[in-house]
Amino acid sequence: MRFFAPTGGKLVAFLQSALPEKLSGKALRRLLEMNGCRVNGRVERFGSTCIKKGDLVEILGQGVAQCTSPKALFPFTTLYEDADTLFVDKPAGWVCSEENCRRTFGSGVQLVHRLDKDTTGVLALAKNEKTHRDILELFAKREVKKEYLALVDGIPRQEMGVRESWLMKKRALAGQTIWGSGPSSGLLAVTHWKRVASGEESSLLLCQPTTGRTHQIRVHLAEMGHPILVDRQYAARFRSSLVSPRPLLHASKLCLGSIEAEAPVPSDMQQGLHSVGIKLFS
Repeated sequence: MRFFAPTGGKLVAFLQSALPEKLSGKALRRLLEMNGCRVNGRVERFGSTCIKKGDLVEILGQGVAQCTSPKALFPFTTLYEDADTLFVDKPAGWVCSEENCRRTFGSGVQLVHRLDKDTTGVLALAKNEKTHRDILELFAKREVKKEYLALVDGIPRQEMGVRESWLMKKRALAGQTIWGSGPSSGLLAVTHWKRVASGEESSLLLCQPTTGRTHQIRVHLAEMGHPILVDRQYAARFRSSLVSPRPLLHASKLCLGSIEAEAPVPSDMQQGLHSVGIKLFS
């Protein structure tokens, strides 16, 4: 569906008046969160965005129908499943919330950890309360092994290293909390990293966080001077000219006890690597 805005105002108000289906505020937020709306050719995720008279507003794909069905818009690949656990390959754009988890996987399934909205890769879920408690205990004891691939700006001088700091909330940007390193009153965050490939202006890093703090990898890499491409929450400018609809961070492997699940590098990240001249694991 395509519309031209007759007047200016908030995007959410325009959608409520223009769409033939009368959606609730929650359904409209879901439509935006699922990258289902584009303004003048650019995907727009915030209902508070102001549009101007004459702006082109498009509802993408099956848009309205799919915004009430996360499974339809976000195809999840099962990486491992047994009677108690489910490991899936999370697509970009899906929000890790208890509500989304129930709507997508069923009322008895619970999140045991979270990935950022635009981060892809291995997501573990518990099918019952006992498994949920057991897995949370493994995370608390730091007995879970995680690996992430990050396409970052620039080339670190060292081949590998460890970032250790205390993270705390710094400020807010467009409704999102910005984290950063501070005094020891914050939350301890430890990230091991290794450069596995480089192009002219960017690098592919393998990151292994031993703690699970919000935005931990994003903060640590930005503070190294090598933010994830194109993570504009943590960097104002980049050396690389790569254009991508999301920061290229991928949760590639997760080990929980005897279970090991691995998610393949998604197509948009492969395209990003190709664009900056990096051959995957060359």
